[in-house]
Amino acid sequence: MQDTSPSAYGFLGTVEAIDYVLRAFSRTSGAISIQATSFLIGAAIMAGLKHPVRRRIYDHLIRLPGDHFRSVARSLDIAIGTARYHLAALVREGLVYKEDTNGRARYYVKAGAADVNRLYAQHWEFRDVRLRIVAVLRRLDRAQPATISKVLGISRQLVSYHLVRLEKAGRVRREGSLYRLASPGSVRGAHDGKVRLGTKP
Repeated sequence: MQDTSPSAYGFLGTVEAIDYVLRAFSRTSGAISIQATSFLIGAAIMAGLKHPVRRRIYDHLIRLPGDHFRSVARSLDIAIGTARYHLAALVREGLVYKEDTNGRARYYVKAGAADVNRLYAQHWEFRDVRLRIVAVLRRLDRAQPATISKVLGISRQLVSYHLVRLEKAGRVRREGSLYRLASPGSVRGAHDGKVRLGTKP
């Protein structure tokens, strides 16, 4: 559905104005300075962030790159549908981009530092894998790395790597060749997504 809100029209108008200025600069000087380009990009971003909810979501993603929309909604105390709608608008306006990690959509600010975004993307990928491993152990009680890898459809080496990190974090316990959850509390925390599952790579 096309966004016909005033902020959307304002953003499109600003983009058209920027395009006009860029063409004018090209005709007169043949080039445009980095400072001028930065100013124009900044103007486009501000136009797209006039809506207060979008501004809050954008600022949240600067602080926590890669957060998913349900977490954004909880953190900002807004309805899930509202978060989904405004995130989609930010993606359409080119201010935010979306990446799917293990079936979960995560959002990053386009103007954010690429290195920071990469580090957070790695963090979320590791966290999601570890949550899935904990979920398997929760169902099976005890399991070997090979069994977990078969259930999750990932390599045994990857499972072993994350099991070692989970063991160091005190979330799982090794008993010979088998692994089990360290305590019932670890199960509840992992299921709720509130426990740091050895997030260090």
